[in-house]
Amino acid sequence: MMKTSPRSKKHSSRRLSEADPPTVGCFLFIVFEVLVCIPPLAVLFWAVHYGGGLAWDGSHRQFNWHPLCMILAVSTFLSNGIVAYRVFPFRRRTRKALHASIHIMVLGVAAIGLVAVFKNHQSNRIPHLYSLHSWCGLCVVCLVLTQWIGGAISFVLPILSGSKRASFKPWHVRIGHLIYFLAVATCLIGINEKMSFLGKHHHKRDNLLLGDLGAQIHQPDYRYSDLPTQAVLCNVIGLVLMFVSSVVFTIASRPDYTSGDKVRGFRLVSSS
Repeated sequence: MMKTSPRSKKHSSRRLSEADPPTVGCFLFIVFEVLVCIPPLAVLFWAVHYGGGLAWDGSHRQFNWHPLCMILAVSTFLSNGIVAYRVFPFRRRTRKALHASIHIMVLGVAAIGLVAVFKNHQSNRIPHLYSLHSWCGLCVVCLVLTQWIGGAISFVLPILSGSKRASFKPWHVRIGHLIYFLAVATCLIGINEKMSFLGKHHHKRDNLLLGDLGAQIHQPDYRYSDLPTQAVLCNVIGLVLMFVSSVVFTIASRPDYTSGDKVRGFRLVSSS
């Protein structure tokens, strides 16, 4: 009777793990995808319920495309692009193509958001690029574009040698994480800026001038229950975005959260 060597057992168990991914891994992958879609859905609800909807007519409804597109670009697409090599259940070449394609989608959606806000400012004779949020946002978009070009030259086009690619890869990863952090911070600044501008318009549903919110909360008789619903929603969107970014950083920063070079299914487990 032939005995099975330890090496053959190891290979057979590896093939089994690759062919039969654990169910809990698939569940975690679905949870992650649902999680990164919550902030843009919340912004869409805000735009429709409080902002009057979406349009492309130069009004404030056209401006509503800006926060929707930017949150969608950062929370959904950029988050997936950052962890593409960690959670996508495909072979390395496929994940590489998805990583590059998702960042193209980030730039495309962000471009729509930028055009919307510039058109809105032009139609209403509002100065361009006057706030910290606008400066940070433009810098982040330029950084994403530069990072994508650098990644294409280094890892897609046959220009650099293998050793140069290997030496540049850690920097590509670190810069990508930094850009993601700056993008999330810019979104949070934008949410806070939008809340300050809302005070210039009286909102019938809240029956409160949100621009006077800062002065009102310092009144002795002001209560938290008096906080308008729109302000609560914007705060919740910011908190959810922070939670999403924390999950993304946790997955991206831990080397044991990987799907490996071969197909191992929907896995967010140790590769050892």
